[in-house]
Order: sequence, then C-alpha cells, then structure tokens
Amino acid sequence: MKKLFILAAVCVLLTSCKKNIPAIDHAAIQYKGDTIVVLDQSPILRDLVTATAQLQDFSSEFKTVGTVRPVTGKLAGIAPPFPGRVVKSFVQLGQKVSAGSPVFELGSSEFYEATKTYFAAQSAYELAQLNYNRQKELAANGVAAQKDLEQAKSEAHIANQEFEQAQATLQLFNIDAASLQMGHPLRVVSPIAGEVVKSNITIGNYIKEDTDPLVVVADLSQVWVAALVKESYFGAIKLGDRVEIFTNAHPNKVIWGTIHHIGEVLDEETRSLEVIVACNNADRDLKLGMFCEVHFLSSPMEAIILPSTAIMQEQENDYVLIEVAKGNYIRRKVETVTVNLDSVRVVNGISVGENVVVKGGIYLNR
Repeated sequence: MKKLFILAAVCVLLTSCKKNIPAIDHAAIQYKGDTIVVLDQSPILRDLVTATAQLQDFSSEFKTVGTVRPVTGKLAGIAPPFPGRVVKSFVQLGQKVSAGSPVFELGSSEFYEATKTYFAAQSAYELAQLNYNRQKELAANGVAAQKDLEQAKSEAHIANQEFEQAQATLQLFNIDAASLQMGHPLRVVSPIAGEVVKSNITIGNYIKEDTDPLVVVADLSQVWVAALVKESYFGAIKLGDRVEIFTNAHPNKVIWGTIHHIGEVLDEETRSLEVIVACNNADRDLKLGMFCEVHFLSSPMEAIILPSTAIMQEQENDYVLIEVAKGNYIRRKVETVTVNLDSVRVVNGISVGENVVVKGGIYLNR
C-alpha cells in the first residue's frame, strides 16, 4: 500500500512538472539557416523573454584559492660555502639583519687554503707589476733589453689573471676580500636585508659542504599570493587590478593586494593559470605557505552584460538569439567572459540596442 502511495505521488509530481513546460509544436517553428521564425499561434512566443542590449558599469568578481609565497629575491637560505666547524653565531630567531651583516663564523681548512691562495696571488701580482714598471723605466732610459721588457709584461699579465681568478673565487662565495686575515675563521654574511625566520646554528657542529641552509633570512614586509584562476575568467583580470585576500586566521579582515603578474602557461589538468598578487604584509597576517581565499575585483568598465540563460552552446561555440522582428530570430555567435554565476560579459557579437532572447531560447533548439 505504501509503495502504491509513493508511485501515485511521483506520477502527480511528473504531471505537474509537464504542465510548466510548453508543448513544442515544431510545425509552428520554421528554420532557415540561422534564421528562426515562430508562427503567431505557437505557445512558445509567450515563454520567450527578450531584453535590449545596453552598456552598463560593472566590476567582474570571482573567488579562488591561493598560497602565500615570498617575493622573489626577498628570501635567502644561508649555508656555508666550505665544510667546517661553526665557531660563533651573530643572530637569533626574529632578529633584523642588513645586507652584509654577519650571521655566523666557520672554521674551515678549505677556507684557510683559499685565503692562502688569495694572498699568494696578490703578492705575486704586486711583485710582477713592480718588475714590469722597473723594466719599462729601464727601457725608457735605454738600459733594459726589449726582450726583458716583454717578458716582464707577460709575467705581470699572467699574475694579474691569477689574482683576478682568486678574487672571483671569493666573490662567488660572497666573501669580502678586504676583511680577509690569515688564520681567521670565515665570517658568513647575509646577502639581503630582512628577518631571521629560521636558524639551525649550533656552536661546535661540523657542517658538510652540501648541508641545508643553517639560517633563512626573509623580507616579509611584502609577500606574494599565488592564485589559480580558471580559464573562463582570464578575460576578467588585468595587471594592477585590486584583490581581496581572506585567511582562516582573520576571516573578517580584508587584506588588499594588486595583480602583479599573470602567468603564460596553462595547467592542462586543472585548466587554470597562476596569477601572482602582491600584498602589503606590514601586520604579518600572511604567513609563508598559508592557504587563503582570493577575491578578484576587476576595475570598473562599461560593457554589455547578459544573464547566463541568454547564452547557448553548440559544440565549442557560444551563441545567442537576436530578435529582429516579432517571431523572427537570428542565431549569432558571440564571445563572452564569465562575470559571476548568473551573468556574462559579451566581448564580441552583439551591438547596443539589439534585442536578445534572455530566457526560453532553449525551446528554439532543433
């Protein structure tokens, strides 16, 4: 008995639904290429709703997710350039440092050898340059032979090359040659200004050459939020647009940012593009690696906006129905950009003043 009652209820529901769908009399609809003519007696006419295309001010908006990242060049992992033993630390977590500030000192036999090589090259260059200058002076007075002058010039050139190579080796490891002293430990400095956000320094530890960074310095006064934007929204954003950032830690606080970079490589699996949003982080609300909600707001502009129900699809193309006269419609291909869940912006295909079918067009599909 219960099953019969349920079956009867379903039948009543289906019957009521069918009453809301107009009976389509295809004999009252004529198709001539992209032109559709609906005869006066067709009940479809009263279900077709049209609207006149007009320019209106709008700001496109949509939401996605993002991840907080450091600004390129504003984070540095500091590791020793040579194996050795940590003998002194100059920093602690949270400390502010400047570019060139000492971070730790390292006792290293390889560094001592590099220092020795540098001073030897410097001394050899200075002696070779003195000899060359002396030979030039002697040659100018007619005392030295041309052969001796050329040999001294060659030796000075070679010594200069070796000295420059020794200097380049030190610069490669960010070592200030002016501060070098024989037998002194290597003083490792920070390459950027910022804050010590990570420190694994332990006095007395022996550090291998391929070790992970002992200290991480970052300037977090500004950070990037890398957001994934779906393909359908590409046309709704541009560089400089303002963006709202929300976090779970401060759900009611708006953190403003601007679009800094729009990627050029589409992820084939997610059909999305990476967009970089630059955010002021003076209050330190955004932490590296944090997930956040990204609310894109495009700059105000004038455009033709239509409800999503006006757009129909055929294969990969979007099209609308233009009413040219009562009961006469033309199918026209259009290019659109999603504004939100209910609206689209027409990029191409419709002119201001044209009447567009915004509801019921589905009944005119073949």
